[in-house]
Amino acid sequence: MPVLAEVPAERRELAARVRELVEEIVHTDAPAADLLTAAEWIAGATALLRTARRDRPMLLAHDGGYQVSMHSPVEGPGNPLAPPMTGLVAADGEMRATAVLSGAYEGPPGRVHGGWVAALLDHAVGRAVACAGLPAMTVSLTVDYRRGTPYGVPLTVRARFTGSEGRRVFATGEIVADGEVTAEASAILVAIRGLPASTQDG
Repeated sequence: MPVLAEVPAERRELAARVRELVEEIVHTDAPAADLLTAAEWIAGATALLRTARRDRPMLLAHDGGYQVSMHSPVEGPGNPLAPPMTGLVAADGEMRATAVLSGAYEGPPGRVHGGWVAALLDHAVGRAVACAGLPAMTVSLTVDYRRGTPYGVPLTVRARFTGSEGRRVFATGEIVADGEVTAEASAILVAIRGLPASTQDG
């Protein structure tokens, strides 16, 4: 698999524009004719990109000595599904980042869908154990939803490696909005022999 030192600017730009497009599709109240026109434009862009496809994922080298997928649906800067994450720090068994999710991730009115809350936590605990030198895959994730997680505001996502026993690896995580914990998680992961700390996406 190709490993890149940084995300190509054009890929980051494309993902960002599509991310904006998805949000506007969710919120638009444009007339039917404009919706059809937009659909035609999008079909044209899709056809353009379809002319050159690749089958293997692209990996990014992380300064912590491991790699991450450029197209992770949770963190990947090349994937428009991934909510924007800033200030990401993953080192010494701890991970912390700030994410702002749009209305495209809504579940209950004004709140992030619980599945996405779980996905953020799953990804975070995976990153935490990876940067502890134990690349692993989640086998159990228990999420306690303390309150609704709002979208459109900065969310602090953090996780920490808490120990290991044989091949079993343990971690905890939480999401904080406006100083309040909205969700907490405890996870059991299994270390995978031969799995580069690169593929750690939960």
